[in-house]
Formats: sequence, structure tokens, C-alpha cells
Amino acid sequence: MKLAFAIRPDWDVAIDAAREAARRARASGHAVAEVRLDSSALAREVAGAEVAIVFGGDGTMLRAARSLAPLGIPILGVNLGRLGFLAGGSIEELDGFLAEIAAGRFSCEDRTLLEAKLRPRSGADLDVLALNDVVVARGREVRSIHIDVKIDGAPFTVYWADGLIVATATGSTAYGMSVGGPLIIPSSRAIMMVPVAPHLSFPNAVVLDVDQTIALEVLDEPARLSVDGQEEHDLRVGDRIEVRRAKAVARFVRTATMRPFLTLLRKKILKEEGGPA
Repeated sequence: MKLAFAIRPDWDVAIDAAREAARRARASGHAVAEVRLDSSALAREVAGAEVAIVFGGDGTMLRAARSLAPLGIPILGVNLGRLGFLAGGSIEELDGFLAEIAAGRFSCEDRTLLEAKLRPRSGADLDVLALNDVVVARGREVRSIHIDVKIDGAPFTVYWADGLIVATATGSTAYGMSVGGPLIIPSSRAIMMVPVAPHLSFPNAVVLDVDQTIALEVLDEPARLSVDGQEEHDLRVGDRIEVRRAKAVARFVRTATMRPFLTLLRKKILKEEGGPA
């Protein structure tokens, strides 16, 4: 089978791990394309690959999901970072995972992506994808900002807060949970919205139907748009961000021997090692 081994090009540890793993995979009879996630020719380089193996941490998995999901290629993360919640497998487990994949003992779990369209007051529109979250927050000045929210075109509320997070179920265990949002099982297609440090504003998280559209209008500046905590854009008063479920989905490979989500949650997030898996 053909595999794509994907890395971010600025991390030597990932480069070395991918190179050695590719050598072993080729020796086992697999065709391997070694690719960089920032390659301008990524679609051509991964064409025909049945699975993309992503070497790095959870940040690399976020980049991989945004790059590879529109191409329809399932991804499997090999954790070389600290947390390893999205990239749940280790380098020591990789050969076993590849054997399971080659034998057909795997499935794909679809994860919802967000599509955000930035409509600035002046300038061209910008479309971005997010696996975890889209955040509108205050800029460098330490003060709250006002954000006008509409849901499916109808007025909802004006938040006065440090920011507002719109997150997928996958992102619910990231920034959203850190500010008191609900934990949503990642296979859910629900979208949640939760304010950051709201001041005299509606403080609770809101869980929305998968097909609803959220429109955020910035009423104060300076403000920033953040996508998965990795891509940022300055915002001005009057700029609008429309957030909805993307047509593309991120497909996460699950083999028979991979740890299930709740086990990873207890170990990585809740820090509970004991008890039944």
C-alpha cells in the first residue's frame, strides 16, 4: 500500500523519525512518499496514498488536518511532543499500527472541521479551516472587547469579554475546556461557543446544531482572529467572521490496538492513571 509520511520541516526530531520509519516501511513492502505539510505541491505528492502518517505533536496534527482533510486522506499521528492527545500513537507502536492497517484492521473516525470566512470592512475575504477552534479575542491591550453574535442571521447577544471561542467537539478538550466549556465526545458534529472572561455578559457555553452558522462582528479594536492557535489575523471594528461546519472532515485512523478516546482523556487530560481503562 502507499503511505504518506508527513512532517513539519522545522523539527529535526520529526525529520529523523520519519526518515527511519520510512526506511522500515519500505523494507516491509510499502510505497512511501515523504512530504512536508507546507509543500505547495502537497496534493500531487500525496496522491494515491491510503493513509498519511503524521510525525510530531498535537500542533502538527492540527496543521495536518487543515492540509490533508480537503484531500480526503485519513491521518494517523505519531506523537513526538508532550501531550499526544491528537497524535495518540508512539514511534514504538508505529510498525504494529502499519501491520494492522495493511491487514485492513482499522477504521476511520470523522472529525468535524470549522470553516471561517473573514469579511473585513475593507480588503478581500479570507477563508480558513480549523480542527479545534476559531477565536476572536482582544489584541495587545489588556481590556475586554465587545463582540456582536448572530446565529443563523438572528441576533443572539453582544459579549463583553476577553474573547469568544467557537470550537468543534475535537476542540472542546482544548481552549474551550480550559475556560469552562463542556467536554464533547469528538465523534459528535456539534459546535460550541464559549466566552473568555465575560464581564457582565452571558457566561455560559452554548452548544449549537451542526448546521447552524455563527456570525461574529468586532465592535472594538485592537482585536485578533486566531485559528487553531496557529494562524492569526488582525481585526478592525466592523470586521465580520462567519463560522460554520466545513464540508471537508478530518479522518482519524483507528486501529484495533489503539487506546480509545476515553482512556486517552483520563490519562492525558484528567491525569487519572488508575482504574479500569
